[in-house]
Amino acid sequence: MGHRILLINWRDIEHPEAGGAEVHAHEIFRRIVSSGHQVTFLCCAWPGCEKQLTLDGIKVIRAGSNFTFNYSVLLLLRRLLASPGFDIIVEDVNKIPFCTPRLTSLPKLILFHPLFGATIVREVAPPVAAYVYLWERLIPLIYRRQWVQAVSQDTAAELAGMGFTEDKIRVVYNGIDCTRYTPAPELEERTAEEPYLLYMGRIKRYKRLELILEAFSLAISHGLDSRTRLVFAGGGDAYPRLKARARRLGIQSRTNFLGRVSEEVKINLLQHALCVVNSSPKEGWGITNMEASACGTPVIASRSPGLRESVKDGESGFLFNPGDAADFGSQIVRVVSEPQLRKKLGQGARQFAETFSWDDSAQKTLAYIEDILEKNG
Repeated sequence: MGHRILLINWRDIEHPEAGGAEVHAHEIFRRIVSSGHQVTFLCCAWPGCEKQLTLDGIKVIRAGSNFTFNYSVLLLLRRLLASPGFDIIVEDVNKIPFCTPRLTSLPKLILFHPLFGATIVREVAPPVAAYVYLWERLIPLIYRRQWVQAVSQDTAAELAGMGFTEDKIRVVYNGIDCTRYTPAPELEERTAEEPYLLYMGRIKRYKRLELILEAFSLAISHGLDSRTRLVFAGGGDAYPRLKARARRLGIQSRTNFLGRVSEEVKINLLQHALCVVNSSPKEGWGITNMEASACGTPVIASRSPGLRESVKDGESGFLFNPGDAADFGSQIVRVVSEPQLRKKLGQGARQFAETFSWDDSAQKTLAYIEDILEKNG
């Protein structure tokens, strides 16, 4: 009989604010289900959603909201664990933890993406930022003796620095679907009439997206091709700030804000961009960087924790010094103005992406779960 796994994360893949952590959970655990195991997924609800359903074999239970789900978990766990039914709990620690080590003695695997740390103050009001920050400060006290899986070496090193047991930390990189994310058919010419740079991802303050606008403005002042545009795509609430900043910089006529786009449009945008840009000061990994790479598109990203592992500097793209708009802008000019370099980076990006797969990530995660269950008898 397969393992019975209880997975807990704030959101599932259908949530309107789903991002990299949700892609990670869905891609890995739907494969674990297809290997003959049972997965029940607890996550938060949103207005109008189905409260229970099955997604790719995963039984999904939604409750609470973005603001109350950590409290809803207490009631859900009490109900679900009232009778034996699960072999292991997998808790995805993303923002506020659920404290499962304090709630049950069942074996656990704790998944870590990035920890917000001080970057949370860029995203929310001070009282909420303080609330999240203080919860994160409690993470070592609650989880340091647990079995842990991190999505990057940077996250693993941060956990070790917080006092986590190093021999209980395992790194399993995110995967990428290189059959869905592929270069444009027959290596089509990239939007020759209106070339563009692309940011794809959450439009949130903590991503420091104003830096992209500043770098683009500097690139223009240093002779960037006048046809080149900057495109932002993705859901989030920071669009008004970005539009205001673009107006102040005088680049609003060369900047497009698309909002959330369909998967089909997303892939098309990734395939035909001159390059993808990423300014985040901290990430667990950088799934969008890998999606761009799989499409044969170079990436220019901040040399920041997590992101620097998802770009091979000089091979799949370039890394710029964190927060340095001038360095960022010079990299943009270089990639846009040198077609042969761009082609070489695009080929290197595709080769890099092909070294990762969700099948491999799922197999390694399942192997770790089995190790934990064996060690726990």
